[in-house]
Amino acid sequence: MARSVVLVSVLVSSLLGCKAFSKFTDDGADKGEASATASAAAPTSAAPAAVSDVTFIKKVPKPGMKAATTRKTASKFTMSGKTFRENSFMQGDFVVKESDEFRVTKAGVDVKELYTTSQEGTGSEKRSVSPLAGSSYVVTRAEDGKLSAQDSGGNKVPAATLKLIKDEFGSSFEKNQDAAFIPDRPLKLEEKLMPASDSMLRALGIKDDGNTLIDGTEFFLRSVADGKAKFDATMTMTQKIPGAGLRVRAKLSGNLEMVTDGAWIVAIDLKGPVTILDGSGNEKGTGDLSIVGTQTFQ
Repeated sequence: MARSVVLVSVLVSSLLGCKAFSKFTDDGADKGEASATASAAAPTSAAPAAVSDVTFIKKVPKPGMKAATTRKTASKFTMSGKTFRENSFMQGDFVVKESDEFRVTKAGVDVKELYTTSQEGTGSEKRSVSPLAGSSYVVTRAEDGKLSAQDSGGNKVPAATLKLIKDEFGSSFEKNQDAAFIPDRPLKLEEKLMPASDSMLRALGIKDDGNTLIDGTEFFLRSVADGKAKFDATMTMTQKIPGAGLRVRAKLSGNLEMVTDGAWIVAIDLKGPVTILDGSGNEKGTGDLSIVGTQTFQ
């Protein structure tokens, strides 16, 4: 049972991080709409807007845009006197080939590295490399939303490979929700945001299946430089583990960066303590979780 707790918690950390290329598409608003919103919220005075006002313009990436992405997660839990460790790492490139007014519809995916290492107690460390690692694919979204993929030789990939691609990169071809926690108006430096759980689930790419709650969330807009806005962030995420009668609660803090022209998350660094609870709220285990992700657009 303790092992299943570790696996589920690492899955949570993967979802929380800037998951590979999942932060690429827009939520339907274009630059004109965002600019209009900003203008409506701006002072009517002829004086220039205060430099403390920050406007986020949502966009869909155009063909030719490239993102280099990395993601690292690390978890350590002690339960029933035994310690479990698990780390994951992903590095890859994503190149937009086609997009419409809402999302990316075709892209090249180059998976440079994708692996997980795990250790139980004093046992030897095990390394699991994804079959996707070291391979390149062209992924296409059809009008009905279904994905298909070809390998570097132009051959249709097997169903098992397509499932792995969907699990890891499928959200890259959906409407992006990075800015779901940001109101439709300019923000001021040091402004505090307290997003609801549903908006945070959308922003972090977590399926709202009733098993995950994100509360106590606070974002402070600390700085804006070189087209990037940096937020200090704190949140508590609680996830039920179906069939195990347990919950994993992570109290995370750190920072998040978003480009203002595009409203895409480009960096996330969160860490904090984790508690494993039974159905009555009794502590069954403790540990730590860290999530680091970056995206560089070209």
